[in-house]
Amino acid sequence: MYPEIIMKHFLNPKNTGKIKHPTLLGEFETPSKAKAIFYFKIENGIIKELKFQISGCPYAIAVCSIITELATSKKIEEFKEFSKKELEKFFEIPEEKEECINLSIKAFLNGISKYKPIWNYY
Repeated sequence: MYPEIIMKHFLNPKNTGKIKHPTLLGEFETPSKAKAIFYFKIENGIIKELKFQISGCPYAIAVCSIITELATSKKIEEFKEFSKKELEKFFEIPEEKEECINLSIKAFLNGISKYKPIWNYY
């Protein structure tokens, strides 16, 4: 049985699809060919828009959806240390689903790691 939050986000995932002209792209693929991609639109260090595409299990899909809701409209710097501990606030992570959840987290962090603030010197 899946936790309620996983079922909610799996059956009705939020923020799916692509962003036209994203600021950043984060992706990760497992050896079994499950893949997640996050599209970021960043303005002044704020995640203005975040969407995803994924081929994975219900946990992987739901976690991507949850991440988009957690991160949108927040400072990108707040997510540099994002981990499954942040998700454990919402549901217990079954050991057999850790790979699925890590797929989503690693794709998200791949995008976050590419962010380089632009400093304006006048």
